[in-house]
Parts: sequence; C-alpha cells; structure tokens
Amino acid sequence: MKRPCKTEVFVPLFSKSGPPEAIVFQKLKESRKYKYLCDDTLRRISGWAVERYDGKQAVKAAKNKLHQVYGSYFENVNIKKIQTIVEEGGDVEKILCQHASTCERLPFIEEFYRDLFGRIGMPGRVLDLACGLNPFSVPLMGLGEGVEYIAYDIDTRLIAVINTFFSKMKKSYRAECGDILVSVPAIEADVVFLLKALPCLEQQEKGVSEKIIGALKAKYIVISFPSKSLTGKEKGMGDYYHRFILEILERSSLEFFKLNYSNEIFYVAIN
Repeated sequence: MKRPCKTEVFVPLFSKSGPPEAIVFQKLKESRKYKYLCDDTLRRISGWAVERYDGKQAVKAAKNKLHQVYGSYFENVNIKKIQTIVEEGGDVEKILCQHASTCERLPFIEEFYRDLFGRIGMPGRVLDLACGLNPFSVPLMGLGEGVEYIAYDIDTRLIAVINTFFSKMKKSYRAECGDILVSVPAIEADVVFLLKALPCLEQQEKGVSEKIIGALKAKYIVISFPSKSLTGKEKGMGDYYHRFILEILERSSLEFFKLNYSNEIFYVAIN
C-alpha cells in the first residue's frame, strides 16, 4: 500500500496572530545585532518598514535601516572591552578611543570644555543627547560639585556601562535609554549636547534637526559637526554643515557663537 505523502506545514511570517508592525518588532528583538536597542527605536523602525514593505521584505528593510543609522556607527565598538576598561579603573582615553568619533576629539577636548564653560558659565544641569561614548569624557569636563549630568542613547548595553562608570565615580550622574526621534526629553537644562548627532538623525528623518532644537528646553544648545573626514580631508564638510545649521538657527531666531578646533566645529545656540 502506498504511504501517504508527508504533510508540510508552512507558517507565514505575517499571520493573523498580530499586526505586521508587532511582528517586525519581535523579529528585531530576536536578532543578535539589534536586540539591545531600546524598544522605542525598534518600534519606530518597525513602523517605518511596514509602511513601505510587506512580509519578509519589511523585516529585511528594518534591519537594513538599523544598520544604516546604528550598525554602521557601532559595529566597531566593543562594549565588552569598554566594560573591562571601566572595571579596571576607567582609563578615559582608552575608552574614548574605542570609537573614532570621540577619539579624534581627545587632542582638544579639555580646551573645548574650558572654552565653553568659560563663555557660558558652569551649568547646573547638562543633557547629553544621542551621547555615544561622550559621557566617558565627564572627568575631563571640569564640572563643579552639584552639577547634574544626564545622558541618553538607544543602546541598552552602552547605557548600562555608562552607569557603571558613573557609579565608580561616586557621582549622581545617570544615563537613560531613549530615542529622541520618538520623544525629546521634556527636561529643563542649562546645556544640551548634540555632538555629531544631527547628520545621523537627518539620515533617518529629513528636517528633524529643526524640530528637535525647537523642542529643547535649554539655555544653551551645543551642536557639533566634523570639519574633516576620518582620513583628514576637508571635502567641504565645514562649509556644508555651516550652511545647514545656519539656516536652522536663523529660522529658529537663535543667536549663536562658534568654537572651532582641528577637526570639529561647535555651534553654541543661545535659547
């Protein structure tokens, strides 16, 4: 007697068990590369993907987008190595050199903070948005006693290491997981840092820089851009970013002053 054929069961990626956005979100939460990102970011990118693609293509598009805006920035950052450095005493220069963006700031970083706080005075509260590794430079900032420092980024592992670093400093600084493309912190501050952050944010949502700047409740907003590529070439970067931020500050009716260093330009907007 001929045996019946084995029945194959295929489970579609998008079934009636949940909305497409929730399923893409779950796939991202299960991914090795992106599971450490804050839920707000994964939901935002999931929503972006299902608006444009169906089925498996939505998951693929979401992962590609995350690589563009996050993976390409953090793929060379070894969080475990940073954790080890923190546990071994927290050598600031070693930590900051775990990423080119902060490493190339080291030659002038203390001069920058002296220049900045010399112009605007010592702040009472500092917000560092889309902070990356910058919170590890806190010992170089020369902050006075009682200054409150709050950092935000989208990687939960990074936030945990920063908080470990702060606890070893015995300071009441803190880092929180947050996506400023979902919600800008409604916290009043003396100074907000947006260091080399706006180009990446603009990649994700064109025109968002002006919205973020307009939503901030701060006396001073410190915005920086690279003036040279990682290879040391100018390539007109300084002129391009100057025109970009000047238009935003003029439309926002914000006065500003500049602090210019070897490979980075800082625009300090006065709110």
